[in-house]
Parts: sequence; C-alpha cells; structure tokens
Amino acid sequence: MDPLTHLPTSLAPSWKRSRQYGVDPRKVHNDLLPKGELKDRKEQMKEWLNASSDILNQVYGMLRKSPYMVIVSDRDGYVIATWGDPPFTDRAKRVWLDEGANWHERIKGTNAIGTALVEQQPISVIGEQHYCEENRFLTCYATPLYTPTGELLGVLDISGDARMHHPHTMGMVLTAAHACQARMLLQSARRELVLSFREADTLAEGYGRPLIAVDANGLISRINQEGARWLNTPQAECIGQPLTRWFDPQDAQALLSLRDSAELPVKAPSGTSWIARPVLDERKRTHRVLLSPPSASERKNAAPPPVPLEDAVHISLEKGIASCPKFQKALKLAVHVSRTDATILLRGETGTGKDLVAREIHKRSGRTGPLVVVNCGAIPEPLLEAELFGYEKGAFTGARNGGHRGKFEAAHKGTLFLDEIGEMPLASQAVLLRILEEKQVTRIGSNRPIPVDVRIITATNKDLAREVRENRFRADLYYRICEVEIHLPPLRERSDLFLLAEYFLDQVSRELNIAPVLLRGEVREMLSRYHWPGNIRELRQVLRQAVFHAHFVRGSSILSAEDLVFPQAQAGEPDASPRPVSLEEQEAETIAQAIRISEGNLSKAARMLGIGRTTLYRKLNRYPNLKNIRLQHQRHG
Repeated sequence: MDPLTHLPTSLAPSWKRSRQYGVDPRKVHNDLLPKGELKDRKEQMKEWLNASSDILNQVYGMLRKSPYMVIVSDRDGYVIATWGDPPFTDRAKRVWLDEGANWHERIKGTNAIGTALVEQQPISVIGEQHYCEENRFLTCYATPLYTPTGELLGVLDISGDARMHHPHTMGMVLTAAHACQARMLLQSARRELVLSFREADTLAEGYGRPLIAVDANGLISRINQEGARWLNTPQAECIGQPLTRWFDPQDAQALLSLRDSAELPVKAPSGTSWIARPVLDERKRTHRVLLSPPSASERKNAAPPPVPLEDAVHISLEKGIASCPKFQKALKLAVHVSRTDATILLRGETGTGKDLVAREIHKRSGRTGPLVVVNCGAIPEPLLEAELFGYEKGAFTGARNGGHRGKFEAAHKGTLFLDEIGEMPLASQAVLLRILEEKQVTRIGSNRPIPVDVRIITATNKDLAREVRENRFRADLYYRICEVEIHLPPLRERSDLFLLAEYFLDQVSRELNIAPVLLRGEVREMLSRYHWPGNIRELRQVLRQAVFHAHFVRGSSILSAEDLVFPQAQAGEPDASPRPVSLEEQEAETIAQAIRISEGNLSKAARMLGIGRTTLYRKLNRYPNLKNIRLQHQRHG
C-alpha cells in the first residue's frame, strides 16, 4: 500500500519530493559542517540569535528536563543552535539532530525543518510521517523565520519524543517565532518609528501582530509578515513604500509627530480603526509608536455587536454581503413580495437558508402577529393535525384538560412557516387546503370555526411538481401555497462562497476575541472543490471547527488544509478527515502516554505534562477510557 495515502495532505508533496531527491529512507547520507564553516554560519545569524536569546531561553525553560529540544536552523537547513537536555538530546545526536547537521529535505527527506524551508509555512511532522525510518521516533514542529525585509532567514523548531506528541506545541513554536522576529525588527529599528497592532509584552511580543518600521521620511524600512498581510501587500513590496499608500496623509504625518503618552486614532483605507501610542526608549526618548486596534471593551462600545446567524439574510440584503446574482435575485423577489399576502413556497436544498429567508419576509411584512414555525417532517403523523389545528378537551386519549390552541391560532395576524411541507400526509393536506380557502380553523373535537388571519410561507427541498405528478402531493394545495415560488441556489452554485466564508470567519474571530483568521490559497481551492451537501449550514460548521483547530491547536491565524474536516466528503473530493481524532482524544492519549512512560507514577506524569497532580486526577476522571490506566496508577500510587 502506498504510504502517501496515510499522510496529511500537507505532507504528501514533501514525500514525493523526497523520492525525487533520491533520499534513501533506510540509509541516510548525512551532510555535516566542518567546525570552521559552522562558526561562519553562526556568525551570519549572530544578530538574530542575540536579539532572540532571551525568548529562546524562555522557551527552553518551559521544556527543561523534558523529552523536547529547541532548534534553530539557517536558510540552507543547517542546524545552528540547540537547547535541550539528556537523555533526549543524546538520542537526537544519534540521528545527527545536532549543530552542524543539514536537515534539508534533500538530505533528510520529509521532516519539519526541511519541509518548513521548502513550503515556507508552519509544518508538523509526527512519528511515522517522517520519510526516513531512523527519524520516526521524533515529533517535530517548525516554522520559517524571516528578516524584517522579508527574506527567508531559517527555521525555528521544537522536536521531541513522538510518544509525547502534543498539538499545542505548534502554538508555542509560532508564538516564539513571532516574538523573535518582532524583537529583531525592534532592535534593528532603534532610530525609526515602529507601528504595531498591540503593545508588545514578554514572550508574546508581536505574536500575530503587524509590526511596521518607518524611517524619518515616512517610508517603510522593515515589516513583518503580519504587517504585510494586514496591508494586503507582499512583504518585499512594502519596503521603501510611503506610509501614505495605506494611511490618510494627515494621519501619517501626525504619527511622525507623536510625543510622550499621547494617543492618536487613525484609519487605514480599508476603514480599520487603529490606535497609535508612543513608546519611550531607555533614555526616555520617543522613537517608537505602537499601533493597536481598540480593546474588546472599546470595540464593543464603539461598534455593533457580532450579528447572529439568524440575521445573515438581513445583512445580505442591507450590506450586500451575498453578492451571488442567483441569490440576490431570490432575495430581491422575497423583499418585493413580503408586503403582499401572497403565499410563498421557498424551494432549496437543506442548509440553503430557507428558514432565514422566511424570517426576513415576516420581518418586512408589517404584520403585528408572531412568526410561528412548524416542521412538518418532525411531528408524528397522528399528532400533526392536532398541533396545527388545535383540539378541545377530551378530543382524544391524552388530550389536555383545557384543550390546546393550534399553530394557526397562535400565528393570528402573523406568519405561519410550514417547513418541509412535502412531508405532510395527504389527509392533513386536505384539511390545510380547506383552512387556506375558508380562512378559518376548527379544532379537533369542536364544530365551532375560528377566523384566522395568517400569512403562509412553506418550504421544501423536494420537487413538489414531481410529487404532484406521482400522486404524493395534492395538486390543488400545491397551486394554493405556490402563488410565488422562490428558489434558493445551493452553495456549490453560488459565486460568493469566499465572501460567505470570510463573513463566518469574522464572526468566529469576534466571538473568540482573536485576530482575524485568513484563508490560504490551498484552503480556498479545497472549499471550491467540495460539493457542500449541507450548504451554508455546513460551511459555517466546517469553518468554525477549522478556526478552533487553527487557533487553539496550531496557534495560527491562517487556515491550512489540516484544519479542515469535511463530514460528507465523497471520493475524489478533499480529504474528509485530515485530523482523525478530536482534541479530547488527543489530550486523553497524551495523558495515557505520560502515565505509561512514567510507569504509573502520577507525580512524574504530571510533571511531564506540565500540570499539577490534582489537575491530572481531574482529567483522569474526565475520560472514562482511561479507567485501566487509572487502576494501574492506583497500584503505583
């Protein structure tokens, strides 16, 4: 069986390259630097290493005495510096994971350092995912490092024992890399104005936040990746450009004049609000300005709160978020007929937003009564008529003593939305037709008609005209409920997929109070190839889950292929399960591994996991599948 079929989609190209390079997975031919050349390469990265040393030592302090090590390589893949402790470092040296060794893909095949250099993106390679057999005891997490002018500098990597694999390690690598790059930019821009999205602080300094250095002439001299991404311009292209290319000229000039503790609100051309603050150097001179977005509380007061999904259609109508011509045509028709009393049939696949359009029609109808929703497919057939039309006391066994008001009465002066109308039994269809024609309802067990003023909206994912031809739906009822038919296109036929995706990503980012989450090119391709049987509802669920994985597992604000899970993927479509286990399962397995390695010694296992013994007890009780390990632990105390 081809091993490529068991790899994450992000690593399959690397294995193919490793084969093309002629790397032997069973016998590695190492490339080792002479001491003199290693010294020269260290000298080339000296400025970066000096600027980042305290951050790297902080990371090492977190991993001290654990089966992990911190590694920095240069842009050619040669290991320049390492931080770690025996016995893990002893084992690492046996495969030349040490200073002076080359870990480029051409030498070592698929591995985090080499693959991150080639792909120029964060990479994790776990156990058997390594191309060379001797490296499969490792779990490695790496991300590229860049100079303040956008040139590839090298790689920051954390490698450890594959049995202790933990997805949160990637977040640590990304945090440290961003902090190191921010420190380098600030150190190399001592006499320049530096703009940042948030005030730097200890290890998290600059993590995921744009940093822009501007010289005395207002030209950008240095910028990190986040800054370039925020300006929507390639990093190298930003260098030498005037700040006024993206900011109002008056704001840009005012930034250069900030002193003391003054603050200045500015706006980018995109309309994004920024807040500029000056920072004093060690001599109390103003030479840096930190630019930050409003805090969560400020944003809550200054801007409307996140809009719930139920208002998505309203937003689409008012702000043009839904730009697909097919969908706009449907919405335009819905708006025009909302003020009439015409019956409306909404037709579309599950998840296309029929319920939201129905709510918007009711909202715009001017009717004073409520919107009452009935799912005809969710109510058992014997109870459907009682639910719709109501019943009197004693009408049937189990009837309430006081009787029951049906949905028609409840919707008086309002709108009755009958979802899944195609599931309604033929007998109930006859009663519904009579009520629509007579505009009055008679409860079960009564002979007294009750006048009702109700606007009817129905919805279905079936072809009701075909259902009529095949005698599964009454023709007279079909014509009665279908005075206006509005077809909602499926997501795969809409041209605004990415606009909707960005809308949902913004909503989740706001909910979590994190930096905006962006889409990579490969993710856009996967989204466009997928057939979306669950439509908008499925898109929201997929993206919401992807944001949680990207932010909390990988520590990234950019979605990648491994973040996506397509629950209903078909053969030939994007991998439906790039992550075979949930976060809870991963945590449980990590705990299990720690206890096995510590031979049931809970105190030692807790130290390996970086948590307290009490917390470990709580987690053991949380996961029932750890019962056997819990019993083993009780024997060892």
